[in-house]
Amino acid sequence: MPIKTILLHMSNDDRHTQRLEVAVGLAKRFSAFVEVLFVATPVSMPPAVTGRAASYAYIAEATAIAHEKAGQIEQEVRSALKDCSYSWTVDEGDHVELLAARAAYADLAIVSQSHGDDLGDRVMLQVPDRLPLTSSCPTLVLPFNFPPRTEIGRHVVVAWKNTREAGRAVRNALPFLTAAEQVTVVTIDPPGHALDGGRDLMIWLERHGVRSRHQASIFQGGDVGEIILDSHRSLGGDLLVMGAYGHSRLREMVLGGATRTVLSSLTTPVLMSH
Repeated sequence: MPIKTILLHMSNDDRHTQRLEVAVGLAKRFSAFVEVLFVATPVSMPPAVTGRAASYAYIAEATAIAHEKAGQIEQEVRSALKDCSYSWTVDEGDHVELLAARAAYADLAIVSQSHGDDLGDRVMLQVPDRLPLTSSCPTLVLPFNFPPRTEIGRHVVVAWKNTREAGRAVRNALPFLTAAEQVTVVTIDPPGHALDGGRDLMIWLERHGVRSRHQASIFQGGDVGEIILDSHRSLGGDLLVMGAYGHSRLREMVLGGATRTVLSSLTTPVLMSH
């Protein structure tokens, strides 16, 4: 499916300009409409703000400040998206719930990684990068320290396992895959695995005009998420595509850890689908 509607998460945080720049670039690349959702509710608060009354007071004050800042951010959005079609909405509430409600009408959602090293002194109230676990459209999660104006999708790395979530992620990533200069399919196989775990996917991709190569690793223990990230870094990829696992207790035990690791440790954008 082509990317024709991009849902952009905006809030009064340090990374809203980063997300806006990426949305502008992708909107121009795919001739897409950008639905900008500004959520005024704060995503975090200082740990010193403890107690129910103090927390409520802080959230109310931070929300009021965000509403005041909304006008300034809207001007920033209007300037950046002046050559694109877009809409602007301000709302309050749970960031993930509000985004998930709009994701049904989008082809791609853009959020930032929630945890950065400089957020160690903050208590997270909202975790927008958990959107891939609930969204009906693919979510592009940007690393917390993602450099501005960095191109996305020249070398796409697909973390592949034959599951519904991974299959949805690859299908949703086709607009990026067909435009990529290089695509690498990465599989992590159990010891004694005799089959080529990436072959069938590579054949399917080629039928869609996507040439790819395969890198297989034998699982020797450890964190699957770290293995995926290490493979992505060693290959020099600039976009990781993978399924997001959650909800099911069994899947959370077997695969959910990889999702958590990638979301907490990623250094390049990841496109996830659940």
